Amino acid sequence: MLRPIVLLCALVLSACATGQQPGPSREEAAVTAFRARVDAIDHQTRVVTLVGEAGDKLTFRADEGVRNLGQVKVGDVLEGELVEKLLVEARAATDEEKDAPVSIAEAAARAEPGQKPAGLFVRELKAVFTIAEIDKAAGGGTLRDAEGELHFVKARDPRVLDRLKVGDTVVVTYTEALRLEVVTPGS
Repeated sequence: MLRPIVLLCALVLSACATGQQPGPSREEAAVTAFRARVDAIDHQTRVVTLVGEAGDKLTFRADEGVRNLGQVKVGDVLEGELVEKLLVEARAATDEEKDAPVSIAEAAARAEPGQKPAGLFVRELKAVFTIAEIDKAAGGGTLRDAEGELHFVKARDPRVLDRLKVGDTVVVTYTEALRLEVVTPGS
């Protein structure tokens, strides 16, 4: 579970400052919007085929969590947006973060009965790492995760290693939010 967070941390370690004083952190965000047309739907089996703007097709079975699937018809459009945010901070972990060095928080909302299917899903993953070693010759450092596993992370800018020391903590927060909505074209 920590592997994706470690990889994300590797991308932005260069912005970390020493954990003992407030300093700059690194925050990156990406927004991906998408749109696909309902090409086929079988309400009995809940199998839906979507066609993307580039003509690519995706067929899947909508699970029972998709409310109001009966409202969807061929020609409707699924619009969505995925927002991803990564925050890496070299700072002292809070008491709460120390108690739960790896945490996942999730929230979801969906359309009311009778409306077209729509939903919002938000997930936040947070992990606390400790700097176990700094290797300036290799241009990076080794982070220890909550399970005690070590991960070497190469810094984008090796000068950041001068601002870090063994024992500092690095708190990584990854947030993703997915919004989906079925709309009827022209409405």
